[in-house]
Amino acid sequence: MTYIISKIIVYLNKSFFLILLILSLESQGFAEEAGDFRPLTLDEKIGQLLIIPACELRGDDHYEDLQRILREGKAGGILLKQGTADGQRGLIDKLQKISPLPLLCLQDGEWGVSMRLSDVISFPRNLTLGAVQDLSLLFSLGQEIGRQCNLVGTHLNLGPVVDVNNNPLNPIIHMRSFGEDPFQVALRAEMVMRGIQSMGIIACAKHFPGHGDTSVDSHVDLPYVPHDREHLQNIELFPFRWLIQSGVKSVMSAHLYVNALAEQELLPATFSRQIITEILQNEMDFQGLVITDALNMKALAKNFSTAEIALNALMAGHDMLLYGDHIAPNIDQILRSDVPEAFAALKRAVENHEISEEMIDRHVQKIMQKKKELGLFQKRCCDPLPNLDATINTPEAYALKKRLFQEAVTVLRHDGMLPLKEEAVAVIEWGSSPYFKAELEKAFHTEGMKLDDPRLFAKLKECSCAVLALSKFPTLLPNFELELNEEAILHALSQCGIPIVAVVFGSPYTVSKIAQFASIVVAYENQREAQEAAADVILGKLSPKGRLPVSVRPHFHAGSGIFW
Repeated sequence: MTYIISKIIVYLNKSFFLILLILSLESQGFAEEAGDFRPLTLDEKIGQLLIIPACELRGDDHYEDLQRILREGKAGGILLKQGTADGQRGLIDKLQKISPLPLLCLQDGEWGVSMRLSDVISFPRNLTLGAVQDLSLLFSLGQEIGRQCNLVGTHLNLGPVVDVNNNPLNPIIHMRSFGEDPFQVALRAEMVMRGIQSMGIIACAKHFPGHGDTSVDSHVDLPYVPHDREHLQNIELFPFRWLIQSGVKSVMSAHLYVNALAEQELLPATFSRQIITEILQNEMDFQGLVITDALNMKALAKNFSTAEIALNALMAGHDMLLYGDHIAPNIDQILRSDVPEAFAALKRAVENHEISEEMIDRHVQKIMQKKKELGLFQKRCCDPLPNLDATINTPEAYALKKRLFQEAVTVLRHDGMLPLKEEAVAVIEWGSSPYFKAELEKAFHTEGMKLDDPRLFAKLKECSCAVLALSKFPTLLPNFELELNEEAILHALSQCGIPIVAVVFGSPYTVSKIAQFASIVVAYENQREAQEAAADVILGKLSPKGRLPVSVRPHFHAGSGIFW
């Protein structure tokens, strides 16, 4: 009976939405200007579907490319790339004044807008946040990211990433994921999403239907997800369903081949009506904006023409087609070739009745509604904001960053060594962790050494224990291999006769390379705040609260962590 009632409620909700949609058709294809509506041309409607890259650091030729597209209304949004906070605001103002319709400004701000802007505070990566147990801090982080977005003119933040990183060899998600447990990923993503959206910014759950269990980077080729539907429902799709039910306002799809969901062999999810329309929008009842990942990525571009990509992505059910890159020649190609070709293909498809103008209208209506909710028809540009650096990089923002790194520090084992109370302590660096080293040198009146110091083992004979700071591990390459001399030195250290505390300033997956040491601490990143937090744990000034967000060979499992 409960099941039947729930189905009736879902049916009624959908029916109500359809009635509203039908009633709104009168205003489809129109733009609001000071309370009045004016008709949109077919060109302007198609333009609303396209998102183009805009980079403040580029020269006049880039600005001329943007002008050419925007003056004709052939883009509805801009993807903001590298620059500075003030420079980005200036670029937005110039482009908004050129465009006949307000532009939706999108940005990758997974760990804050510092992901693209060089003069803004950078927050911890998601895998670091996966270790944090106080979820209220993640809501505060979302609020801070939303505040930053408002200050730099961003309307839609392309985060949080809700991919479940259940493949340790994933070359592209890795530190961008909250971990391997779909429930914990969903919880943390929800907190960040709610924080972002509480500040009036649209959050975006990505990359649907889940990019975590892949070993190929979709920037390079088409990844394959081999799991059956039951596995996908329980793992990959779980966080998306959770965030949709929690009110996330946009979703980004992924360029993946998901055998159990796609209609035909090797069909990318981006082109799959079954995945984008039937599962995401109908089964999961998602009514927000559906945005593609960058359509110029090699996962698609290797096997399909620009025209095919744009048309297939739209027909699958996407509202907005996004193009983006970091490399100048590639951005030039997007603006001078890819976007004009995509635009022409979509217009030709309407004129040839391959797709209906009514379908275009439905997507445009959703986009226009979001722009209206953001107030873009009343106010497009950024007000003058003096002292922007101080306004963004506040003491409160730095305090939040510090607290997050403190809460993340994870002690996997310590054999009774921690906190260190020894006097003759050696501090060894592999890489460079200057703030960590300085704190320990001050506490133990010792001089730090490098791992390759020829005097290392002679000095260790004078010490009762050692701390090994490992920051040379590549943060973004979980499947790296140690060189033979590095393996030999680490093995010799573990056999040198004194206990050693190994501290990892990088990916937790690298723990598998140092399992021979008696004590292991994971600080996740090599930022100053992470170094200082790890030093405070070693010295007993801070109790470790973090939990490992992923399982690591040989025997450390997600959720493990030691307290005292």
